[in-house]
Amino acid sequence: MPSIFRRSRAAVLAAALATPLAAQEVDPQPGFLDYFGPNRIGTFLANTAIAALRTQMELEYQHLSTDIMRGTVSISGVVARPQLPYDQARQCVVTVDRAVLQSDLSKPFSVASEAVLNLVGASISSACVPRDVAMALRGAGINALELDQAKLSVAYLYATGETSADLSLVANGIAALDATASGIILPRMDNFGAGDPALRVTRALVSLKDQGGWAKISTLLPPNFRDPATISAIGTEELTQAMSDNGQRNVTAVERNFIADLMARVEDFVATGGEITIEANVPPTGITVEPEVYRDEPQALVTTLALEARSAPLARSRILSTTELAALRDPDSATPARRLELGAALLEGRGVPQAPALVPDLLEPLVADPATAPQAAALIARALQDTDAALAYRYALAAAAGDASGAIATLDRLEARMTTQQVLAAQADNIAALTTAAGDQVLQDADDPRQLRAQALRHLTGSGAARSYARAYYFALLAEAAGDVGATSLRQEIEARFGARGPAVRQVWAALSRDLQAQALDAWLTRGLAEKFKTD
Repeated sequence: MPSIFRRSRAAVLAAALATPLAAQEVDPQPGFLDYFGPNRIGTFLANTAIAALRTQMELEYQHLSTDIMRGTVSISGVVARPQLPYDQARQCVVTVDRAVLQSDLSKPFSVASEAVLNLVGASISSACVPRDVAMALRGAGINALELDQAKLSVAYLYATGETSADLSLVANGIAALDATASGIILPRMDNFGAGDPALRVTRALVSLKDQGGWAKISTLLPPNFRDPATISAIGTEELTQAMSDNGQRNVTAVERNFIADLMARVEDFVATGGEITIEANVPPTGITVEPEVYRDEPQALVTTLALEARSAPLARSRILSTTELAALRDPDSATPARRLELGAALLEGRGVPQAPALVPDLLEPLVADPATAPQAAALIARALQDTDAALAYRYALAAAAGDASGAIATLDRLEARMTTQQVLAAQADNIAALTTAAGDQVLQDADDPRQLRAQALRHLTGSGAARSYARAYYFALLAEAAGDVGATSLRQEIEARFGARGPAVRQVWAALSRDLQAQALDAWLTRGLAEKFKTD
């Protein structure tokens, strides 16, 4: 070995021995908690579920990933071979490029509980269906059912109790099927207690779009069954028979019109392809279906839900035209009412691409007009709530002061995303900007301490007066001093609002409450409130 290498090795060894043991660098070792991380546990549970499935079918995959904090499990390169009684040769194969299971996507367990199963690039061999169906598919030239996407999502909204379900199936070269429904289960009582529930339906739609499937399947039918008029006549007869319950009930005019519209759509579908949509034309508040309807006379659902047979969903007929959207380029050309409508459409994505970021600039000029300020401020607050809670809160205060619908809930929602200091500062600025002296007028006109408590409650909630915890505390102190027995609990509620929020908030509230107590005492003395409310 050359001497230079011997000297180098000796130098390295000497340096290592001279380095203190605590200062020597080593490869990082996994910590105890690394073995129990959320994603590691999620992967273990997912593989446990897959192992259970393997007792029923052959199943393999290429990659699995979990993100428990976002509620996502993703599997790629799935190959499954189910064991089916009619597949004696074991030729059934199901492949999926990517399968994703998601839960509580955006705001876990705070707004809704939801679950989504999304299969992308799925292929189902013809051996996976019964033999007679497989023969018919092969006769139509379909050896495997190719699905670009198969997606099912189910959600439960906490605020309203609404349950919704959405299904999308896109079969490559055959058809696309979309279905959506949502509603609320309503309790009903009968003579024996809780009975069958009613349903408040807020959305119901089924849409079928031909993508070449009819051309393939029609080759298997006799020539007369490919004629649109023949199919329409047969369908009309069968549907009328079903609606009449085999002659046991009279078919209403609404039901006859629905059948006629549906068969007209079927004729177009058979003749030229296209789309068939059946949709319930319900108001935003929904339509209540009593149990007697869906249980005893389901045919009446056509009338109850105002079902329509259309060539496209109703949403497409409500798309805003270029003329209607002209206010986006020239807002001054539109009336205030039109600008408010356009702002709501941009916020909800109704008839136009959703663009809440454009709402503040569109509606800001309307905030200065008392006639439109509450509605404009409410829409701007909703547009900003996910990007700038502090700024949105200032608009929400103005909206609540004008009794805009939903403003109180917006205030509560935004306060949960702000610090107490930000909330108090925004409330103080809003009170200072008001030109009315409603509080002074209350002190002057009140002849019952309950009126002072009522003013405190209005300031606390923001309903009927600008939300201000400071002003609420001020009036609660005066009401309590005036002998109102309900004011004490209200004062304690306000004080509790600032408890258990850390030393910084405690210090801010201590200084603010001291000032408010001094103001209340000053008003008590200078306005002669003791003599005003004292009784024998």
